[in-house]
Order: sequence, then structure tokens, then C-alpha cells
Amino acid sequence: MQQTVIFHIDMDAFFTSVEQRDNPSYRGKPVIVGSPVGKRGVVSAASYEARKFGVHSAMPINEAYNRCSHGIFLLPRMDVYSSVSRSIMAIFRRFSPAIEQISVDEAFVDMTGTEKLFGKPREVAVAIKQAILSEEHLTASIGIAPNKFLAKIASDMNKPDGITETPFDSMAIIDWLAPMNVRKLWGVGKRSAEILMSIGVTDVRDLQALSLNYLSSRFGKHGESLYYLCRGIDNRIVGDVDGIKSISREHTFNSDSSNKDEWKNTLYLLCQDVAEQARKKNIRGSTVVLTWRRPDFSRHSRRMPLVPPTNSSKIIFEHVLKILDNLQEKTVRLIGAGITNLDNDQQIDLFANEQGAETWEKSEKVIDTLKERFGDAIINKGRELGLKRGRNVTRDP
Repeated sequence: MQQTVIFHIDMDAFFTSVEQRDNPSYRGKPVIVGSPVGKRGVVSAASYEARKFGVHSAMPINEAYNRCSHGIFLLPRMDVYSSVSRSIMAIFRRFSPAIEQISVDEAFVDMTGTEKLFGKPREVAVAIKQAILSEEHLTASIGIAPNKFLAKIASDMNKPDGITETPFDSMAIIDWLAPMNVRKLWGVGKRSAEILMSIGVTDVRDLQALSLNYLSSRFGKHGESLYYLCRGIDNRIVGDVDGIKSISREHTFNSDSSNKDEWKNTLYLLCQDVAEQARKKNIRGSTVVLTWRRPDFSRHSRRMPLVPPTNSSKIIFEHVLKILDNLQEKTVRLIGAGITNLDNDQQIDLFANEQGAETWEKSEKVIDTLKERFGDAIINKGRELGLKRGRNVTRDP
């Protein structure tokens, strides 16, 4: 039976590395990308030089300034990062058609069965890194493993600019995972770790000592997942949409916004990005979601069905506006749009008029192809003229 080989490729400090690449005077200096200093907002990315001062992503921007006041603070240029990301993903596709992009700066690549074409896994990893460096002048870290879970862990072990290969033998994998902190496992956050600690589990080896029956009875489906993950078992395939529950984008305003035109312009760009990601994965959403956060930081959302399911930005945006028009909010701190109830096998509604939706999907797919070949500036839709794409956008994990 052929051995499965999965790469997880993670760009190193992507946003700040792009900034240092494009402005050589920033190199070797602490660079922080995020909201303006003095405003309410967070750090989107911190260079390795900035991390030495304790600055990290999602940290309040003013705390980052207090820790590293001599740093270079920049607003995000999402249009630039997205363009570079497309070029990097194109490099990956030279080595394998099985790509699962999970964010702007990382992806899983299924390299199974490619050894005769490109060589052994480590040799291929070196070739991919060299291509990224020579063409984009950036570095990446790569994890090589028999599945996605292990590859993700491995890519983080020798950052930056590293390659880490996990064991491929099942018993060796168990031994390799055993000394790691239990928070290395997917789905174990701070709260879960505290609960596990209360039953004497701090390291993965502690979890490996517990039976499937015990973990299932104590934690339900999550317990079953932990049982397999702590043994390095993960059967998900690269590109499997079953693991994706939603696609969404959010924007945090630099200050509380009461300008509904600003909300609409922001949502338009967010819907463009949501739809483009859905089309890349060849999936459609059956529900559109509008999310917002009030000045008191309370979070709210409303949903509306999409019939038929779609990945057209025009249709998604129209539905988001319908929800927005019924909102009574006067001021928001954050606004977001997304789709959920995803499906890559579109079911036909005999009573729905699908012709319009299908036409828009096809036309937007053509635009995706043109942008990938010639860059984002090749085509701008009417509403995009005058709108700046460099927004503080965050993506679902």
C-alpha cells in the first residue's frame, strides 16, 4: 500500500516578511502590522524581531507599542498579501494538484505518489522552499508527515525557514508525540487544557494512557477525537471540505463606526473575499451570515438562507444587505460576512431560478482566472473603484 505523504507549508511571519521584503530599511528591525497606534485594535502580525519583545498577533496594538515603542508600526496591505499568496499557491501547484489552502499564508499539499517525479519528500521540500525564496524572496517552514495533523505540528517545530519530518511508523509516532504538551493537539485550547489538567493530563503521554471508553464517556465526541489524535491518527484528506464549517471575513474599524455607507463598502470587499475562497474550494454556501460587534464588545449575528446555494459574491452581498437593512444598530466596532452550511455537491431546487446564480458564478470564476494570471488590478468591478483593499481582515481558523 502506498504511503501517504502530506506537507504543511507555513510562510514565516508572512505579513511582516512581505513588508521587510518590499522595504529593505525594515529588515532586521521589529515590524508590527495592525491597527493604528492610539486606536482600539489588535496586532495582525509581528516580525521575529518584534516577537523578542513579547509582541504577538491578536495583542492589543497599544500594548504592543508599550512593549516595543521603537518598532515600525504599519497598516495591513491585504491586497498585496493576497497577491503574493496567489503566487505562492501557484508554486505549490507545480508539485501537486492536491492543495488545501487554509489561510493566506499556509496550505496542506498532498505529495503522495510524487517521488518518481520530484524525489524524496525532503528533497521536494527543499525544492519548494528554494522556489519560494528565488521567486518571492520569502521563507517558509515545512512539516512532512503521513497526515495533516502531524504535518501541522511539524511545520511549527523549526521555524523560521525549517523542514521537519515526523516518524511514519505508528509506534514511533506515539513515542514522538508523547512528551509534547497536550495543547499541541487540535481542539485543546486553554479551557480544555484546564479540564484535562484536573484529571492529571498535562502531556500527550498522559492522554495516551486513557482508554477510548473513558475519554468518550467523559468528553463525548471530543474525547474520541483526542484518543485518536494523541496517537497521531488523522484520516482527513487534503482538500476535504467536511472539515470546513464556514468561510467568513471580518473587519475591525479603527474606531466605532456609525457610517452605514462605510459598513456597506466594507461588507462588499469582505463578500468578494468570502466568495473567492469558496470558488477556490469548489464549494457553495446555503446560508449567509452577517456578524457585528457593538462598542461594548458584545458579538451578534443574523442569518439568511441562500436558495440555491452559491459562491457568487454578488448574491452573497445582496443577501447581506437585506439583513443589514433590518438592523437597528447605530454604531458598530466590527462587521463581518460569511457563508455556512457548505456543500460541494450542489443539490437542485426544482422551484428555484438557478440561471441567474449560475451565470454570476461562471463570470466571477473567469475573473478569478484573470486575476490569478495578470494580478488584482486587471479587473475592477464598479463598486471597487475608489475602495481600498488594505483592510484589517481576519479569517476563521
